[in-house]
Amino acid sequence: MNHTDNTPTPETLEIWRTLDEIDLDPCVGRLTEEQKNVLFDQFFSKEAKMARLQRVRQRKSALEEQLTSLLAMEKQLVESLQE
Repeated sequence: MNHTDNTPTPETLEIWRTLDEIDLDPCVGRLTEEQKNVLFDQFFSKEAKMARLQRVRQRKSALEEQLTSLLAMEKQLVESLQE
């Protein structure tokens, strides 16, 4: 009997993680950035703002790490092409 492996791939898990992160953001929707900021300031508590700030900082840190890795990879490739 042939069974399909339903184990999610790392790419699928990353997509799900990103979607979960988006769902946590109280400012999801089709609003302009200015509209989001006004609504966020009016209707969300300081704790919600702090939680959002923490998520933004975590995402920023992850992107900075990724950028550092890509810059190192680029440098290595340029150096190997110059040899």
